[in-house]
Amino acid sequence: MRISVLMANYRGAAYLPEAVESVLRQSHADLELIVVDDASGDESVALLQEIAATDDRVRVIAMAQNGGPSAARNRALEAASGDWLAVMDSDDVLHPDRLARLLAAAEALEVDAVADDMLFFGETPDASGRTLLESLHLVEPMAVDAATFVAANGGSDDLPPMGYLKPLVRREAWGALRYDETLRVGEDYDLYLRLLLSGARLALLPEALYLYRRHSASISHRLSVGTLEPLLAAHDRSAAGETDAALLAMMQRRRAGLVRLLAFEHLVAAIKARRPVAALAALLRRPVLTLELVRSLRERLGRRAAEAVEPHPLSIVLSADPRPVGEGQRLVAVPPLLPPEHPHPWPPAQQAALLSDLAARHELDICAEGEEGLFWLWLVPRWTRAEVVLPEGSWAELPPGAELAAWTLEEEEEEVAEDEPIGGEFDTAFDPDLEEEAAAEELEDPATPDGEPSRRTVWRDPSDEDEAEERAGRSR
Repeated sequence: MRISVLMANYRGAAYLPEAVESVLRQSHADLELIVVDDASGDESVALLQEIAATDDRVRVIAMAQNGGPSAARNRALEAASGDWLAVMDSDDVLHPDRLARLLAAAEALEVDAVADDMLFFGETPDASGRTLLESLHLVEPMAVDAATFVAANGGSDDLPPMGYLKPLVRREAWGALRYDETLRVGEDYDLYLRLLLSGARLALLPEALYLYRRHSASISHRLSVGTLEPLLAAHDRSAAGETDAALLAMMQRRRAGLVRLLAFEHLVAAIKARRPVAALAALLRRPVLTLELVRSLRERLGRRAAEAVEPHPLSIVLSADPRPVGEGQRLVAVPPLLPPEHPHPWPPAQQAALLSDLAARHELDICAEGEEGLFWLWLVPRWTRAEVVLPEGSWAELPPGAELAAWTLEEEEEEVAEDEPIGGEFDTAFDPDLEEEAAAEELEDPATPDGEPSRRTVWRDPSDEDEAEERAGRSR
């Protein structure tokens, strides 16, 4: 099965090589990468052409005029030849097994689209240390229909915004759908909603194999009157003709939220233009906007105050073996590697978030043990030194700069024969202090819903009632 990776780029030269490299090192080799440069004007095209000259899987399309992300992705769609389509931003990074595991899960679950969690990372701790779906505490695949998807994007307060997800989609299910080129924000949400409304089945996976870079140059969160008005119009087009009561209720709530956002952006525009009469009139019409204005100012001041911490050295061991480690080391226990559609022993988002936070706060010296440790090493956004310990004679592709070491049977026997465990610190999925810190971070994050989310329906195969009952029991 060929996978087409569609990437729109606009002035992303600083991060583009890392993003492209993460696609080309995928363990699923039958792929093509189509990068559409949206008239960047920087060195992006030159960088891409240099890479394409050494790898015929890369195709570069340079747009003569800037058309926005939707237009660029539509150009990539027109050029794609794959059986499956995957959208990626030009400043993000993929785990090398991401596409292989998404494809395996999609085929095992017999769905049209499958999405993994997204691991946030950046230069500062406030931009790192969490995943998009962390609040769901997923341990196995979760089915998402159109009503749930809308609920997660403004129709409900207890779901994370799923419109940011980057699913792998079957080409046959995508069909003739195209991005709405009037949209410069929310274009992914709009297309995926239309995909679900057409009858496609989507499943979410607990793993976070998409590394989502958060930085000041990103346009994902830039709202304005000019971007919200087309988004509201697109919402109304999708809602037209719908008769499902649950879906309509969620869409009406989302629309009300978009209207409030639009009113707030009119207020902000009036303030920036120094039109006090218009600003006062907006506040009189909607007094609640005063609270929104105060919240926005607090967030802006918080972002300005957030600076990169002074990192200090930390030595960690990534291992699926929960055992004592050396003095001065910290064990980060990782789960065993299982097929992506199988249940996990604990929510993997927690350990992914921990690694992102540690990378933002420390100069990491990492020892990754076995294939599990290596798998999770790829999810550490940055480190100072990394050693991968594998059985003698084995080989695996390592992250650039990592060193390969080997353990022998004699070394393993010596470790087992040790009478007294070596002192060390453990981090597991059941660390109550870590849970408390994570909960506190969620309360502080305006993009994260308050409170404990209700348990969501997990994926069930309707053709196997016994397995469905077993999985339902596990979810309880």
